[in-house]
Amino acid sequence: MTGPTGKIVTLLLVVLILLNHGTASAQTLREDEENLIAFLRNVLPDYSLVFNSSVPTCQWEGLTCIGLGAQQRIYTLNLGGLSLNGSIPNNTLGALTALTVLELSNNFLSGSIPYDIFNLRNLMHLGLANNRLTGILPQWINLYQLLKLDLSENLLSGALPNSLGNLRSLNVLDLHGNNFTGPMPMLNNTRFLRYLDLSSNGITGNVPYQIFFSLSQELAQLNLSSNLLTGPILPEFNWLWQIRVLDLSNNGFEGEIPDLSNLGQLRQFNVASNNLHGMLPVSITKIPYLRSLSVAKNRLWGPLPPLPWGTSSEKIRFIDCSHNFFSGPIPNGLLASENLAVVRLTRNWFSGPIPGNFTTLLEELDLSWNNFTGNIPETLANLPLLTKLDLSANRLNGSIPMGLVKKTSLQHLSLAANEFEEGSLPDLSHAGSLVYLNLSSCNRNGSIPDSVGELQSLVHLDLSHNHVTGPIPENLSLTTNITTLDFSYNNLNGQIPPALGSLNLSSLDLSFNNLTGEVPNQWIKFANTSFTGNSFLCGIVNRPCPVGDTSTAPSALPLPNPSPDPALPPLIDHPPIVRGKGHTRKDMEAGAVLGIVIGLCLAFCALLSTYMLFHKKRKRFKKKPRKDNSSYLTGPLTFESDPCGWACQVPQPASIPVIMFEKPLLNLTFADLLQATSKFHNDSQIADGRYGPTFKGTLQGGFKIVVKVLRDCGPANELEKAAQLEALGKIRHENLVSLVGYCLVGGERLLVYEFMENADVHQRLHDSPDTHHPENWTKEKWEDAPERFIVPEELAWPIRHRIAVGVARALAFLHHGSVPSVVHRDVTTANIMLDSQYEPHLADCGLADLVESGKHCDSGPLMGGSPGYIPPEYTQTWKATSRGDVFSFGVVLLELVTGKPPTGQYFHESYGGNLVGWVRTLIREKQGYKCLDPKLLATGVESEMLETLRIGYLCTAELPVKRPTMQQVVGLLKDIHVDVVTCI
Repeated sequence: MTGPTGKIVTLLLVVLILLNHGTASAQTLREDEENLIAFLRNVLPDYSLVFNSSVPTCQWEGLTCIGLGAQQRIYTLNLGGLSLNGSIPNNTLGALTALTVLELSNNFLSGSIPYDIFNLRNLMHLGLANNRLTGILPQWINLYQLLKLDLSENLLSGALPNSLGNLRSLNVLDLHGNNFTGPMPMLNNTRFLRYLDLSSNGITGNVPYQIFFSLSQELAQLNLSSNLLTGPILPEFNWLWQIRVLDLSNNGFEGEIPDLSNLGQLRQFNVASNNLHGMLPVSITKIPYLRSLSVAKNRLWGPLPPLPWGTSSEKIRFIDCSHNFFSGPIPNGLLASENLAVVRLTRNWFSGPIPGNFTTLLEELDLSWNNFTGNIPETLANLPLLTKLDLSANRLNGSIPMGLVKKTSLQHLSLAANEFEEGSLPDLSHAGSLVYLNLSSCNRNGSIPDSVGELQSLVHLDLSHNHVTGPIPENLSLTTNITTLDFSYNNLNGQIPPALGSLNLSSLDLSFNNLTGEVPNQWIKFANTSFTGNSFLCGIVNRPCPVGDTSTAPSALPLPNPSPDPALPPLIDHPPIVRGKGHTRKDMEAGAVLGIVIGLCLAFCALLSTYMLFHKKRKRFKKKPRKDNSSYLTGPLTFESDPCGWACQVPQPASIPVIMFEKPLLNLTFADLLQATSKFHNDSQIADGRYGPTFKGTLQGGFKIVVKVLRDCGPANELEKAAQLEALGKIRHENLVSLVGYCLVGGERLLVYEFMENADVHQRLHDSPDTHHPENWTKEKWEDAPERFIVPEELAWPIRHRIAVGVARALAFLHHGSVPSVVHRDVTTANIMLDSQYEPHLADCGLADLVESGKHCDSGPLMGGSPGYIPPEYTQTWKATSRGDVFSFGVVLLELVTGKPPTGQYFHESYGGNLVGWVRTLIREKQGYKCLDPKLLATGVESEMLETLRIGYLCTAELPVKRPTMQQVVGLLKDIHVDVVTCI
């Protein structure tokens, strides 16, 4: 505004400012300068390098003044993004009484916000976003002229004051990304509010219906996501008839989605990650301007509504209905909607063929983990913008369209675990944009094409569980960005190209092929499970290569042990073989077939010999009457106060083999176990768990092991026992304690496990340093003067979250990825071991089935679990279920969040006398924040802990049907953002 009119307006503003300040009218620009410099000295010591003192203050960058002559005052102050560091002193910025704009976002300011800033009556814009500010907001906020308040992305806490409702002029209120708790504020008089964002806090309780009487009907955006809100989604949301963005995701809303047909201006609707059920209302899909719909991770069911979805020219662009129970076919014409770009329908019960009509604007299509049948539509190869296609874990058949891998735009392609007809791997010469390629369990044969070396962007390559033959191409080393490589369960032969050792791999699996020669030394960081089933490999796999010959001719080596069942599912995150054809390896060469047959015969003879050798000896070790309390029984073997007597009774211990899975080329016998455990001396015993006593041991060469003597409740037949243990040894996952071997001695089963260096989670969370725990596999047990690891006194939250995710992945694998599925039955923090990197490993997997499988077990059922972890339904039935494991895992989550054990003196009878009752009561009373471990408060993780607490609440539902599956739990936990810990 220029000319005489502009000057008049300026003079009027000056007069108004002076009138509003009363006694402050005498304040001068000089005093404003002094207050500003006092602030700058505290947050920017070298402020003179940025603000030239020889230049008038009103000409400094980021600052404007108003008024004339002696009446000039600082009017606006914008110092955002200047790396200001420190606290805001009192009586500095709060003394700039003429200020209308204060913008300090994107700095490193800390401490609390001085209360005098909330008394700047002329302030119209207050921006302090993306700092490190702490403390609470005052009960009275007197910024009556304020149009915008942005305090987002800080560490502010406490309840939101209802005085926010007195900001009558407010247009924008953004408080997301803090640690605010308590109920939603009422916001009584905010009639002009158009933007409200309270997301990513710890706000609890229901959305009060009274708030809809005070919220402006002009409200255009409402974001309440990632809180702890509960209750139904109220039909009063219909009153917000101008709303364009409504985000209620990642809360605990329950019930059905109401009819919201009055929201005619709605563009984005997001209710993902709640507890909603029922069918998707047709009224939602008929909102004329709807462009984005996300209802993922709920319990919605039934078919999707038919078309049309939306009625305006702005057709829907984003649909996410994943992780629900939707069924039936995809509505006819949905994938051909004019502007549709992203469709995510993964993990539902959709069925029927995939429609063949697609919009040319489609960029992402995820139909994985459903029951789709028929062929892959050829038209998918004609979509010019398609970057992600995931059709894995369905029942698709026919051939794979070769045009899919010729698309220059495609970056992510997964067709794993389907029922395709047999065919060769596709040519990859035109797939240069691929970043992720998963063709596992696709019935592929032939060799790996040399064109794989042209995939310069490739990060993840999985060809496992196929019939691929020939050598590994040497030019695979040209894929310098690759981090994950899985060729397991194929018929690859030849040597591993040495150049592959230069790849920066984080995950590698070449197991169960016919590879020969030396393993690159750079791969020493990978466990031997990455190479299991390749008996002619040498080098870092525990067997030196012959001098002068790196090819390791098969004729110079013993025959390979029979490989495990090739139909076992892959042991990583991609879908397991759930319905694919059996791997018959029809193209296996005759010589290889003969070798396997001979190996099977030899293995059978060895087992038969072992059985005959010790059949007579079983009578020597029958149970004897207990004379006193100094002995304890484990099957037919009696461990007296001098267990050496038992060990010495076993004749020819050097002739009893130890069958090794983890290190198959390490030739061990029972004599080695005797030496390692000092003949199972009392000093070597570290536990007497529910499945049997456990001993520490150190083999020659310093390799540490743990030996568990399993209680003899299993089958009497030696071959049956071996078969059971072979099956147990095949259960492999990076978050399970691996069974590395076993030994059958006099009818007893000795299990050899890997060593975990950092104790179990129960000890780390609850036990004092001198407390003995019944399952203590810690480093302190190995050395008289242990070298303690440098770790925090309590587990930091990122480590606890890592433990939760790891154990959840292990259980999801046992329940959904293992064939047959496995119910653990005893998920406790005492059974979660920590390795040297604090990665979690779930112990005692499969032992319940081994112990209870026999008919001559006289110890009663062991299914009940541990006190505090037992699901309520187990008091009525002895049948263990996967939902029972979910309950026990939920208790583990509550332990990680609260720091309290599952039972104890902490819990009053009114809370059920246990951790679950206490937490569930406080959450129902809207006081979930009281559950958080006080040792972790004020560290900026409260909102993440509250979200984990909510997941634990879901897992510990009284009715099993209301608990999520472990697959769903993994997804919920992964959605929680946690900073990576690098201090360990």
